[in-house]
Amino acid sequence: MTSGYLIVKTFQRMYRKYLELRDKMKYPLPDDKVIYSIPWKEKLSQEYYKQYRGVSRYTLFSWDETDEKYFRGSGMVEEPKDNELEAHFAIGRLEKLNKIYDDLIETYEDAIQIFNLLKAPIEREIIWIREVDSYSKEVPDYILLGYEPAWFGGDWFSAISDCMCFPLWHGTDTEGELFKEYHAKLNQNALFDTPEIAEEFLKYYLSFDWTEHVGDYTIIAIRLVRCAG
Repeated sequence: MTSGYLIVKTFQRMYRKYLELRDKMKYPLPDDKVIYSIPWKEKLSQEYYKQYRGVSRYTLFSWDETDEKYFRGSGMVEEPKDNELEAHFAIGRLEKLNKIYDDLIETYEDAIQIFNLLKAPIEREIIWIREVDSYSKEVPDYILLGYEPAWFGGDWFSAISDCMCFPLWHGTDTEGELFKEYHAKLNQNALFDTPEIAEEFLKYYLSFDWTEHVGDYTIIAIRLVRCAG
């Protein structure tokens, strides 16, 4: 699959969770200011102009009765929230039918059906994504959010997110200077407006030896599916 639907956490939910994790990070971040678009305890999420809406937002993942039996309460894996459990089970059923790839849902109908299994508070949204260099056709009816260099599958690692929005793995420069030029080019969804700028940024990002070099990056177009719910 080179296109499909992901059900991901909203920016506000990501922001709140990241603040809980920030103090546990192994690399330093400044305590007295915001750098790039990284959450800071002295600033509310709605005050951020560039709110990340890419692929690296903890997709709704596959879960089944075996997972529930052996992993619930183990602390070994991320566990579904009670209000999202039915939707996770539905992802698991699709996986067994080979209608899903790394939590990427093939059809609009399945994506909507699963989304509607979520119970309040609903803090997720549906995005449609596409590898830019693929034969998958665009869906112009969905609102274009932007483009980003990321892994198409697996952990959905995003170079943008990990150095300018929600650093979790390699982090960023504590001065907030190395990526300043490219942060200025991000749109309000913390994505790039063209695949060319996304490709240019990826080359710059990979020029540093401390960034993520393992994994197959591709340029991904992200569109918002507004008709959910």
